[in-house]
Amino acid sequence: MSLNRLAPVREEARELAARFAADGYRIYLVGGIVRDAMRDRPLDTAFDLDLTTDAQPDAVKSILEEWADTLWTQGERFGTIGARRGDRRVEVTTHRTERYLPDSRKPEVAFADAIEADLSRRDFTINAMAVELPDGELVDPFGGASDLEAGRLHTPLDPEETFSDDPLRMLRAARFLAQFDLTADTNLVAAMAAMADRLSIVADERIRDELDRLLALPDPGLGFKLLFETGLGERVLGPVGDGNAAVALLRKVGDDPVARLAALMADAGTPSDVRSALSERRATSAVSRAVFAVLTAARQAVDHPPASLSELRRWVVDADPHLHQAVMLATALGAEASLVPDVAALMQSETDLLGPPVLDGEEIMALLGLDPGPDVGRAVDELRRHRLDSGPLTPEEARTHLLRWRSR
Repeated sequence: MSLNRLAPVREEARELAARFAADGYRIYLVGGIVRDAMRDRPLDTAFDLDLTTDAQPDAVKSILEEWADTLWTQGERFGTIGARRGDRRVEVTTHRTERYLPDSRKPEVAFADAIEADLSRRDFTINAMAVELPDGELVDPFGGASDLEAGRLHTPLDPEETFSDDPLRMLRAARFLAQFDLTADTNLVAAMAAMADRLSIVADERIRDELDRLLALPDPGLGFKLLFETGLGERVLGPVGDGNAAVALLRKVGDDPVARLAALMADAGTPSDVRSALSERRATSAVSRAVFAVLTAARQAVDHPPASLSELRRWVVDADPHLHQAVMLATALGAEASLVPDVAALMQSETDLLGPPVLDGEEIMALLGLDPGPDVGRAVDELRRHRLDSGPLTPEEARTHLLRWRSR
């Protein structure tokens, strides 16, 4: 492991580091960019500079005002000053420690003089590394580099203390475990299980965001396995039945986050039960509706598989706009093997199936001499029924059918 990947970052930050040094301060690069450099991952040219310093916020602001094009200070009371120079975004935070009081949703922040104190309050050792700028060496007081190389997930302090400082870190543990294919320290796992109730002080929005990040990983299975093992899975999702079975199902539905969430909840009751469970845990209404729709369509395909072309058309229309997720979940749940090729063939041969009707409401009113009202809705429903039964219609065929229907 080396820091060669950071050469362009060091060079770019050289002038800013010199300004801090001229005023008697030290400044360090921290965050995921250090961890990724130690993993020898290519540097994304759109990186942000995440820095920490022994300078107090007033001093940081004074230095950045002379250097940056734009400055923002919304995080100043927490020790963070943001800036932009050219296309580069920079955040400089005074060394700090923070902790959550037993019933508080907001951290209590205290500034510190030493980089080691700041790093001690980071979430995991692999994120508790820093590089002094511009030409300093790696600062790694808690063995993050060796943990990263060995594939271990440790906390800098005792896990109970680290998780007490910010209980959301228990969910972050699941994400890092899956993201970097790590093995969790046994004490870390035990602390998560013992402190699951502590998650109740974390804002719902933070939990949702962390869950979304986990669901978006290439393979989130290891992370969810840890959450179910420690009891945190039920706290963020509700009852899911067999956690191992839920993870196995998740791995069969591709990489769509909605399909993955529906797979995790597939054995948590009826689709309505699942929607209620997600709403109770403050999932957005859009996510709750989407998961409900996917589960409903998938269960229908398994329990009552389409027996005719017209039934398949209806299933596809009812599943839209979540058709892809519904097909993936239905297949994972054991739907007939023909479902995937049948849907693909239908969508290829009837490209208009999910498009607008061949006649719109105004055309129907003009054709049948109707005023706006329930009769127009009935005519639209009849045209839709006929389309699903008979297949694609030309405008003339649609007009002929509606005129016959109206004359009955």
